[in-house]
Amino acid sequence: MKKFTIFTVVAVIGFTLAFVGVYINDKVENGDTQTIPTIKLPFNSFIAATGIVESGSKNIVIGSLVSGVIKEIFIKNAQTVHKGQLLFTLDDSDMQTQIALLEAKKEVLLAQLQATKEQLKLVKEFSKLSNGMVTAEKFKAKEDAYKLAKASLQSLEKQIKILQAKKEQYKIYAPIDGVVLHSRLTVGSYFDKNNPKNSLILGSNTHNLNVSINEYDIARLQKDMPAIAYVRGRPKLRVALQYLYTIPFVTPKRDLTGSSTEKTDTRVLHVVYAINKKAPFALFVGEQLDVFIKTDK
Repeated sequence: MKKFTIFTVVAVIGFTLAFVGVYINDKVENGDTQTIPTIKLPFNSFIAATGIVESGSKNIVIGSLVSGVIKEIFIKNAQTVHKGQLLFTLDDSDMQTQIALLEAKKEVLLAQLQATKEQLKLVKEFSKLSNGMVTAEKFKAKEDAYKLAKASLQSLEKQIKILQAKKEQYKIYAPIDGVVLHSRLTVGSYFDKNNPKNSLILGSNTHNLNVSINEYDIARLQKDMPAIAYVRGRPKLRVALQYLYTIPFVTPKRDLTGSSTEKTDTRVLHVVYAINKKAPFALFVGEQLDVFIKTDK
């Protein structure tokens, strides 16, 4: 009887624990599960595709004619910039040293030019007083010395202007009106003109959508048909598109969606659409949108 009682108690406890475990697990699963929002299809017949938000100007990786250590930075991420605005500067101390040395040499050449000019003036005055006082050889020597000093000074001044112009290359300006999309600039780091490494990227304030059309849908594409893009997971956020141009080169698809009809060797045609108006919600370069393009059938 005692054994039977113990067995019964153990069975009841086990059943209770099992029931509680199932209940809790079911509650957790129900709590974690969220209904996936569905898109109300905008057209009866359409091409479904994906698009990547691009800057209207394309991404501009800022380069430089010279390499050097970054001295000052005047911009930051997401900042609006204007064409011709100073973005950052490189250390130009070496150029300043060279220019300073040439400026010092210029002072010497100015003194030499002034001296030869005075000597030539005296020779001319003596020759006016008496032709025999100054020989032709001496007159020519003084005249040549003056011309040489003048030419040397002019040559040096040109060198200074060249260095001053090159010194301006250590200042990097914005090539367009736009926004700073990405900046990895840091004061003291080395900026390599041959390998900017996407250190600073600018883009215009307008957005385009680079849409990848599956090769099986290319024949159905009509450029003048309406197109709409949706933010992923937010079907109420949509924006109308306007056809701009087609890139006439079919390429392998990089981003696979997992569709059952999609193969790893799928190829796509890239079609660029403009976003008609400024979207009533934030769009970011590189963001992926779901696109529907109307077709006849």
